[in-house]
Amino acid sequence: MHLRGRRRAATHLAAVATVVLALACGSKPEDGDRPDSAAQSRADSASASLPALSWRLESPKSWDARVRVVDDPEGEARLAAQGIHAATRFEYLPRDTSVVPQTLLGVYVYDSTAWAKLQAEDGPPQGEVVERGPGVVYVVGLPQSNPFGWGSADSVEFEKRTVTLEFVKRAFRVVR
Repeated sequence: MHLRGRRRAATHLAAVATVVLALACGSKPEDGDRPDSAAQSRADSASASLPALSWRLESPKSWDARVRVVDDPEGEARLAAQGIHAATRFEYLPRDTSVVPQTLLGVYVYDSTAWAKLQAEDGPPQGEVVERGPGVVYVVGLPQSNPFGWGSADSVEFEKRTVTLEFVKRAFRVVR
């Protein structure tokens, strides 16, 4: 995922965070259900958990079965090297199945010391801080632009699901 043309953020460690989605009707997913399940009509919220790393994001109504939640697939080694405790992406699933899913939003939980070092480096920031917790910083990355050709069906659908930093700041909560 490009974070405003900056370094790519990495995936989170396999057991570090879990992602849970509630269905539009407010029911809880059954054991074994995946957030990207075709049966899911709308992703109402997502959360990641680990002691001191828990967060929740109330998703917009426009996020439906074409949006899935995944671990950021960049690799465990980069996570550790960059001081990221957890990384989760919300992806748009294109109608054109020959195109890979495109990131609508990335949520990254950085070690606060690692984040301070990144902020001190030259160049654009790695993302936008939405909240701070004890020893951690919650950072989000939004796409720089719509990755689909202007006027295409996927361009229109991607745009409908795009969120702003202001929306994320209102919808994001650290669970204490």
